[in-house]
Amino acid sequence: MYTQRGHMTLPVEAGQESVVADLFERWQADALRDSDGTSMPDTLAQGDHDVYAIMCLVRADQDFANAHPEYLHRKYLMSFPVTAQDRQLTIIPLDGYSKDKYELDEISDPQTWWEVRDRTAGCVVPPSHWHYDPQTRQVHLIQTTPYHEYTVSFLAKQIWDSVSMYNALTNDWQGPRIKSVDPYHSQVRAHLKNYFANWLKTHPDTTVVRFTTFAYLFVIDSGENNQDIYRDWTGYGETVSPQALTEFKKQFGYALTPEDFVDAGYYNGTYKVPSNRYKDWMTFVQNVVVDFASELCDMAHQAGKRTAMFQGDHWIGTEPFLPCYEKIGIDINIGAVEDGVALRRLTDSPGEHVREARFYPYFFPDVFKPGNDPVAESMKNWTKIRRAMLRKPLDRIGYGGYLSLANQFPDFIDHVTEISKQFGEYLEMTRRTPSIKVPGKIAILNAWGQPRAWLQQQVRDQRFYIPPRPDVMELVGSNPLECLAGLPFDIQFISFDDILNHGIDPDVKAIINMGDANTAWSGGDCWADPQVIVKLREFVGNGGGLLGIGEPSAYQSDGRYFQLGDIFGLEKETSLTMGRVASPIQKNTEHYLYAFVTQDIDLGNPSYVYPQSQTLDVIAAHGQHIALSANQYGDGRSVYISSLPFSMHNAWLLEHVLIWLLKQEQVHLPFVSDNPMVDLACYPQTNHLAMTNSSDQVQTVKFLDEKGKKRQEQLQAYAWKWLSIG
Repeated sequence: MYTQRGHMTLPVEAGQESVVADLFERWQADALRDSDGTSMPDTLAQGDHDVYAIMCLVRADQDFANAHPEYLHRKYLMSFPVTAQDRQLTIIPLDGYSKDKYELDEISDPQTWWEVRDRTAGCVVPPSHWHYDPQTRQVHLIQTTPYHEYTVSFLAKQIWDSVSMYNALTNDWQGPRIKSVDPYHSQVRAHLKNYFANWLKTHPDTTVVRFTTFAYLFVIDSGENNQDIYRDWTGYGETVSPQALTEFKKQFGYALTPEDFVDAGYYNGTYKVPSNRYKDWMTFVQNVVVDFASELCDMAHQAGKRTAMFQGDHWIGTEPFLPCYEKIGIDINIGAVEDGVALRRLTDSPGEHVREARFYPYFFPDVFKPGNDPVAESMKNWTKIRRAMLRKPLDRIGYGGYLSLANQFPDFIDHVTEISKQFGEYLEMTRRTPSIKVPGKIAILNAWGQPRAWLQQQVRDQRFYIPPRPDVMELVGSNPLECLAGLPFDIQFISFDDILNHGIDPDVKAIINMGDANTAWSGGDCWADPQVIVKLREFVGNGGGLLGIGEPSAYQSDGRYFQLGDIFGLEKETSLTMGRVASPIQKNTEHYLYAFVTQDIDLGNPSYVYPQSQTLDVIAAHGQHIALSANQYGDGRSVYISSLPFSMHNAWLLEHVLIWLLKQEQVHLPFVSDNPMVDLACYPQTNHLAMTNSSDQVQTVKFLDEKGKKRQEQLQAYAWKWLSIG
């Protein structure tokens, strides 16, 4: 039935066979897949195409999950703080949390595994001063201190899987509430492997097992009304069990406490500088999950099937940027991709895997409903994604959800047809070879380093922005990673530990540090180590470049807020230096970077940053607040930017900031666009040049070719144009 070989994985749905047949050709598909809530019709399961079948083993056998509540996923939650009014206090641990999703874990002895804390005094309440009443499901405290706040950190069983809960609330799924079991337990692991062995036998037409994923979901905490109250896509909070905690103590030589997980209510959010204890737990979980996942992949390979991992649902413990990931044996990495940063997280991960992007919007009713415009959302995503594709090769694309919904929007069907056509041309013209980069490697410095490469870095502004859909991550304020995702630079991520233990790679010519103060992104108390400061001063002093965005090197200590303020030539007013006399700011309109500060540049809100160097070049300012500045430091250079929300103009500015930091501004670099709305990428191994227009207007671009000859081209709205070169 299907003979055309393509590059797309197409979702199927019973009753939509004719639609599948049509779109298989129009969208250049070569694989079919089922989705959550759909099944693969027998008439579509056979043919000259791959068949992807979803497998989320931890929620596959509901009879087993219902029969063994002791094996359900568990986690530590912290009760909302309660203030004592006298010498006794009663706390209802689950007050404020979803009763549909959680039950108290009474199987594990509360006196052993729970913890009560006096948050005002910052101490643990002795177990002799509290007890849990299983009849009322309350915790009763005695000898409390009036007007102190208290919390209970308790183990909760998850009686409704977060993905099932989402689909029921968002997509109106009917039927029983799905539960997930924890494969850490040997009994569970043995049962799931037997279940999977039988599944492999009964799915002869499946060519690719699409794991979604292996063991643990990322953190989603739900409130009283089943609404999300906390999310962390990289959080390890849903990986806990008393058995695992006991084994951890044996392996690492110390015991973790409930506080190590609830973290005073911060729950080890990825935006926080991670503690060594939390990183040890992550390593422990990774070893467990990799071991289990590799067994499942071996079983699939022995059955003659390839394996794919969706970096989405139960992906925790399978870290694509860690060396241990290669032990799993995955053939295809699938990433949910809605922008350039997500695309680079997929394409930049090491290994020989096929890389497949699952595009948004998902064919679900939250987008595909009367009055909505899925084309607009998709085009917004696609213009970001293809910029990033120019810098790192992508192998495949795909979608998920209900075709019956997407098919109600003919304009969207035509739009995806054009996306697939452009992607096919991309594969033909690039042959998955790299595009040329500006000389000099760029390193992004934060507390996580490479394990959290190309992860969106949230900032304060995000909290005060209402997205069009609550489940969609809309980043505002400072988002330079999206700007960077489509620029022609070789990027790596490094941590403070990397600098301390290994120094700075000689290939690195510029370092970026960015984010809000006290976060993992900026560095927080990592800046308390003088060795870090000295090594970075030496790096810049000897000719390196340093870019700071937001609150770089921010840590109040020894008379400084910016610990690298001497390099930047700046300080931030935190109301501690009000005695320093402010001088009027004079802009240097002759500086190289001044030409790129157009009226379309957005450098965010006032920064409260002021000059502290006589040699500082101020390039842009909000009144007396520095927005963009440059400084010489020894033989090196630095640039400070107050904020960099994503826009094509801001990305263009960032490109030239990095060119200046790399001391390439006097070099006639080929294929550098003079138009902020147009990206260029040269593929020397195939002798092709790509040009993309990210605007809805006709654009003209001028550039130098490989021979230094001036060229000019015109592109239609949203066009992707290819030229032969060489």
